[in-house]
Amino acid sequence: MAFKYKEFEAMYQNLHKVQKFHEKFVRNFLYEMGLRCLAKTKKRTPVDTGDLRNHWSLSDVYRKVDDLVIYLSNSMEYASHVEYGHRKRNAPLDLRPEDRNPGNWVEGYFMATLSIAEIEAQMPARYDAALKKFLSGLGVR
Repeated sequence: MAFKYKEFEAMYQNLHKVQKFHEKFVRNFLYEMGLRCLAKTKKRTPVDTGDLRNHWSLSDVYRKVDDLVIYLSNSMEYASHVEYGHRKRNAPLDLRPEDRNPGNWVEGYFMATLSIAEIEAQMPARYDAALKKFLSGLGVR
């Protein structure tokens, strides 16, 4: 088997292309997944006045040490109560999970929690498909 310099050079050029554009690709992919999660979360959010649903927001993707991070948040002060549940106003203060009953506990909707779990389950397959498209767009085989 002979060493073929042209094949080595082509491999080097392909790796250089991937290295140059990969972080942007990953940032775009994460932002797209964040937008999907935002849409699912808004859809699950109960509506009274519409304020809670309208205050969901998505941060930009940014680097945090070695990780790329994106945040889904809601600025309404009662958002966590709707998400995770809460005790009713006149319920006893010492509610343990086993003491929660329909009379003194309002169950949460888990609109963000469920949406994040769904998106996380879909991410590996979506990433594989997106990566193949990204690589073929660069002409890398």
